[in-house]
Amino acid sequence: MTRVRKVRKGQIILYQGEATSSVFVIKQGVVRAYSILSSGNEVNVALFGNDDYFPVGVVFGHLPVAIFYYEAMTDVELEVAAADEKASLLAHDPVEFERMTRRYMGALLHIQALGQDNASAKLAHTLRYLALRFGAPEDPEGFRLLTLDLTQSDLARLANISRETVSHELAALKVQRAVAQTGKRYNVHINRLNRLTGDELQPEISLSEYPQLP
Repeated sequence: MTRVRKVRKGQIILYQGEATSSVFVIKQGVVRAYSILSSGNEVNVALFGNDDYFPVGVVFGHLPVAIFYYEAMTDVELEVAAADEKASLLAHDPVEFERMTRRYMGALLHIQALGQDNASAKLAHTLRYLALRFGAPEDPEGFRLLTLDLTQSDLARLANISRETVSHELAALKVQRAVAQTGKRYNVHINRLNRLTGDELQPEISLSEYPQLP
């Protein structure tokens, strides 16, 4: 039996080490998974969007506790179900196999972003990852609109740099027409970011819900 839970932006859904026998499926919104180092610094691990579920270890019976903190990056609507019920539904679901592949590829791009050795590259790779994971299809000019409302503080947390640095680097990316901004919405040009970072990732790759899966 499932139930619906609504969580406001910034609230913790699960704490690291918290025991749970439930799995959370995101019906709307974005959830951030992170860990806290002994130094007190946060390390982002993954972002989860519509139809994603967590914690994966609990779903498949590998771990009885959450190994990360799970925080609502936006207002979130969750479906809460028993882990064994969710595991049974996933066992023979080809659509879910494709989604898992996309999530895995997205996680690798996020790790690549965080592993960059300077703030400019960290932000550029993070924006590219977000555009591929949470972006609408390209418009005629080659931009992808992020379907998330993100403040500069949000971007700073996702890229593991300061908000002041985000402001400075965003200004540079706008001058180079790699990013355009309207309020909390960002348009990201994959090809231009590729050229700036020296990384020739194919621009047609998509890790988002677009186009809709069959």
